[in-house]
Amino acid sequence: MKGRDLETLLYLGKIEDSWIEYCSDDKANARVVARINTGEEVSTFCIPIRAAGKINTVIKHYLRMGITKYLVTDDSISKSNVDTEGGEDEVREDENSKE
Repeated sequence: MKGRDLETLLYLGKIEDSWIEYCSDDKANARVVARINTGEEVSTFCIPIRAAGKINTVIKHYLRMGITKYLVTDDSISKSNVDTEGGEDEVREDENSKE
């Protein structure tokens, strides 16, 4: 998975936590590992440590800001405020004809 794919999961509100794991002993490359809301762990490919650090920093900042509280989900939509009737527009026709 690429870093942008992991960030997409973040923007969709699927990530709960993230961390960095080194790919080799020289610590030149690392991968970003994230736990998603299903309990599964997903990770990026081995990328340079600087890029992995930037991706992890973005994830940590978004999680700290609580971005998932502002996402619109099916559970957050109130069914009483949704117009289910396919009625006509409430604009009068005489207002449209004054042009």
